[in-house]
Formats: sequence, C-alpha cells, structure tokens
Amino acid sequence: MRRTFLALLLVCGFGLSLASFSTAHAANGATGSVAVTVHLRYCPIDVVNSPDIGFYDGCHDNALGGEFLTLAGLAIEPVSFVTDWTGNGTAVVDGVAAVDQVTLWADASLTGATNSYAYCSDQTDGSVLLNMPVAPGGALPLFTVDQSQEIICDWYIYTD
Repeated sequence: MRRTFLALLLVCGFGLSLASFSTAHAANGATGSVAVTVHLRYCPIDVVNSPDIGFYDGCHDNALGGEFLTLAGLAIEPVSFVTDWTGNGTAVVDGVAAVDQVTLWADASLTGATNSYAYCSDQTDGSVLLNMPVAPGGALPLFTVDQSQEIICDWYIYTD
C-alpha cells in the first residue's frame, strides 16, 4: 500500500511539473498573422540622379501593378503575391508568432538588369528596418517581422 501511494505521488508530481512546463511554453508561443506590404514603384533614372528630388516625392505615384513578388523566411514556405493596379501587394503568413530572416524578391524580368532602392519601416513605431540600394537581380535582404508590427516596404525600380 505504501509503495502504491509513493508511486502515485511520484507520478502525479512529475505529471504536474510537466503540465506546468507545457502550459508556460504554449503561452510564449502565441501565433497569429504576420504581414508585409510592398509599394512597388518605378523611378526614372533622372529622378534617381537628382539631388533635389527624393524617391518618395519623385516616384511614389509611379505604380507597378501586376508584378509578382515573393516573401520567404526561415521555417515558412515562400508566399507569392501580385501587386494590384496601385502597385501595392501584401504577403500574409498565418499561424506564426514571427517570421525570421525575411527576404522579398521580385521576378527577375523586373529587377534582373537594373538597380533599385528599398525603404522598409514598421508603421507601429516608425523604426526603419531597411534603407538601402539593391543590386540588379537582388532581393530585399534579411529582417524579422512579428505579429505586433505593420511593415511597409517602398521598393523603387530604376527605369531609363
């Protein structure tokens, strides 16, 4: 009887410890949707080379609609999406807390032979995630996105 009671006490003790460990782990692993919106624009090279005109002022109205983009990251399948007639497109990944090492790339026919410029920021706190030129055929490089962020990337493709 005493052995049975001791065995039951040990099993229950370990079971409660494991249950509380699992619950804490599940609370830290909350999931939802992660989204990245891209404003894809073309930018004439004379605007790019002008010291008096910025990318946003000179090019943000030049929408590139109907273009295929892809978002990829660690531990997720790539998500392809198309920009609408306003040049905007959004990739959404459901069921994750964050997407690490995000990359965005466009079809090679769009970026293969030309430079571009990208500016990505978090709209919730204003932090800049990316602000740099992108080489021909290149992708927007790595950053991390989580559910609490609203990321918008302005991607300016240079044209002649």
